[in-house]
Amino acid sequence: MSLTPEEITANFDKFRSLCEKLGDRSEAALALVDHLGERLALCPASSRKEYHNAMAGGLVDHSLRVLSNALKLCKTYGWDIPRESLIVSCLLHDIGKCGLIEDDGNVVDYYIPQDSDWHREKLGEMYKKNKDMPYMTTRDRSIHMCQHFGLQLTKDEYLSILLNDGFVLEENRPYCMKISQLVFAVMTADYISSMQEKDGNWVMTNT
Repeated sequence: MSLTPEEITANFDKFRSLCEKLGDRSEAALALVDHLGERLALCPASSRKEYHNAMAGGLVDHSLRVLSNALKLCKTYGWDIPRESLIVSCLLHDIGKCGLIEDDGNVVDYYIPQDSDWHREKLGEMYKKNKDMPYMTTRDRSIHMCQHFGLQLTKDEYLSILLNDGFVLEENRPYCMKISQLVFAVMTADYISSMQEKDGNWVMTNT
């Protein structure tokens, strides 16, 4: 699967337009999006074909799908979650995959296009992870990016980014059965979206 340049542009424009709907936080969100610019527009969601959206534009495509699925969950179960919180949490939950923002504003890429034909063809590894980048988890980089641009997060928005990988991670398990609807919506929508991107049979329809 791949996205056309037109699809990548349309997705990025939609992503950015949603950030304009964040009230007092729009300026900070747009500053973050515009600073990343093409880096965000072209960022993949993962490094290997066996994962999900390992392609140019994959991250924005995935993040928009997470928001769409989270909105469907809210409609299905009657959850009254602030729309702004859904936009912030879903669109920015993995934005740290763009890289690491240093104190001077410079961005160090996390994913680097794979230059080995063997790795691409035999392993499906489309991107390499930048081994020279200072270590920080994706979720921590995502939260740090928000902090760098003064985008304030509520407690639940912070937790929705921190815990989006779910309870398969040992460090997340103490939060099990103690999370809000927002955190659960983002966590679940992220999982559903990843499976949809891996397997087209995972379809979620409106009820």
